[in-house]
Amino acid sequence: MWEELRSSEPDKVCERCKVEYDPAGFYVVNSLGSTVRVYPQEERLQADDESLAASADYQLLLVSYLLYAQNIDSAGNWVSEKDLKDGSTFFRGPHAMPSAPLEGRFGDDLDGFREKAQSLGAVVSEFGDISMVFPVLPRISFVIVLWLKDDEFPARVTFMMDSSIEAHLPLDVISAMAVSVTQQLTNN
Repeated sequence: MWEELRSSEPDKVCERCKVEYDPAGFYVVNSLGSTVRVYPQEERLQADDESLAASADYQLLLVSYLLYAQNIDSAGNWVSEKDLKDGSTFFRGPHAMPSAPLEGRFGDDLDGFREKAQSLGAVVSEFGDISMVFPVLPRISFVIVLWLKDDEFPARVTFMMDSSIEAHLPLDVISAMAVSVTQQLTNN
């Protein structure tokens, strides 16, 4: 994938992905409250938050985005991973959305979830007990919905994304995106 990115025309990548290219040889991407620099020649990322750049899932997400994202705006229609083409079969077993770490960490901590999400650039949305919209990449937003645990039910987390995501990323990279956001939320 790095080789493909090296051979891509920076102007076209910037137009499709809403990113910038520095003549020094790197892309500049705003993601999850951080500025990320992508160096195709060196096959590396550099971010304000180094834990983000160090994540293999995030590297896959970002390089895939630069290669495959289309010049398509948000459809304004939130869907779950199971609503995506082949999503109901793909997002099971090892590819299930990573809700358990979030349920365990924030199942009784609405304020903690909000604060951590806002540190990643997220804004409050209208679903569940609380939901946050994460600006994962310039053309991709991701919603995490949290229902707090109570006397009758355990905590529950669901994930939603704009239906246009299918034009930008394959299912395995959407899975990597969910893992990346979850890792950032559960890092101390």
